[in-house]
Amino acid sequence: MNIYKKVKRRLIQFKEHPLTKDRPYVALWRYIFFNLKNRLFREQIIDWIGNLKFYARKGDAGLVGNIYYGVYEFEESIFLLHFLKEGDVFLDAGANLGHYSLLLSGMKKCRSIAVEPIPATYNQLVRNIKLNKLESLIESYNFGVAENEGRLNFSTDRNTMDRIVAETYKNSIQVSVSTIDAIIKNDVPIALKIDVEGYEYFALQGAGQLLESPDLKVVVLELNGSGKKYEVEDVEVFQMLLEKGFKPMEYDFTQRTLIELKNFNTHKFNTVFVRDFQFVAKRILKSEKIQIRNKKF
Repeated sequence: MNIYKKVKRRLIQFKEHPLTKDRPYVALWRYIFFNLKNRLFREQIIDWIGNLKFYARKGDAGLVGNIYYGVYEFEESIFLLHFLKEGDVFLDAGANLGHYSLLLSGMKKCRSIAVEPIPATYNQLVRNIKLNKLESLIESYNFGVAENEGRLNFSTDRNTMDRIVAETYKNSIQVSVSTIDAIIKNDVPIALKIDVEGYEYFALQGAGQLLESPDLKVVVLELNGSGKKYEVEDVEVFQMLLEKGFKPMEYDFTQRTLIELKNFNTHKFNTVFVRDFQFVAKRILKSEKIQIRNKKF
């Protein structure tokens, strides 16, 4: 894709995002400036929201979108910011560079358990945690999540989309994996975000005890057909969550209301699944407003 097409595509996205649609050309300038500066400096430290910062390098897709947009995966991020509070436990399975753990522990002072299998990505995650002095609030683990404990091969050449691959995959590394139930032990999270590039069905099979726990109220995950490479259809993951009492929701952040969906999202990154609707709804309404780029939500 040439530069003109990239810039045009970005401008369209900026005109649609809740944080940039009013000033899309300002966001476009941030996009251009970062990429120009990136030619001179291998790495930059970016001021984010609140007192948060993060390291940004070319290709760090898990975080650099926050430079342009303010908060990239906005609807699900603002939902979790409204829902979680100090003292809660949040499990970030497939944490990548730490978008969710940094945001939630940094802004809401909840405790995050961040799990990231790729060693190079994990090292950057740890650097971001230390940069923000959040070591006391974010526990980080360098392994993957699966249906059983053991070792699996992960790709190392797909950036935020690194995933479990066959042993014959050229650019891969063998990594230890654990079950979600083993990771949390008796420390049950109130919310789980899971992003394991199509392996969600198997990862959730290793979370049987957690999914049965009434203390888990929210699951956020992406269903985009990527499970097919493991011979799993999205509807199987969807049905698993329905059977555990979770319902798919869309979040109207302007009204702070949850709207039940008939199916999982097919037009956005993630679907928010909620159990105990009344509990979650009351929490959201009581939460203080969050300021992001001179706007309050």
